[in-house]
Amino acid sequence: MEVGVNKLGALIKARRNEIGLSQQALGSLCGTSDSEIAKIEKGERKMPNCQTLCSIAKNLNFHPLELLRVAGYLTNDDIGHSLAISGLEQLDAIEISHVQAFVDFLVNRKRQAKPVNVEFGE
Repeated sequence: MEVGVNKLGALIKARRNEIGLSQQALGSLCGTSDSEIAKIEKGERKMPNCQTLCSIAKNLNFHPLELLRVAGYLTNDDIGHSLAISGLEQLDAIEISHVQAFVDFLVNRKRQAKPVNVEFGE
């Protein structure tokens, strides 16, 4: 778990610095203290609060499942392919509904496709 916590902290710190937020600013956006952000970044908080991680994810443009996986709350098997499409967290509800409609279209088209039987040697 410790490796995940250290990786989590480094990931959060790198993105926070990339965006140009201080620990205090991120804490304020997330409804927590800058000391809590510091503890998470340093790996001192062994099991960060799930709500806090989701709030950090939202404010740093991560998919929440990504941070929960890195923190050790979820495994790749739990998530499946949920993280395969990056950038979904930046879409609003209408845009997500368009993406879902397209996925539904592709799934239905695949279900309706009839298998082609190819026989060799005739």
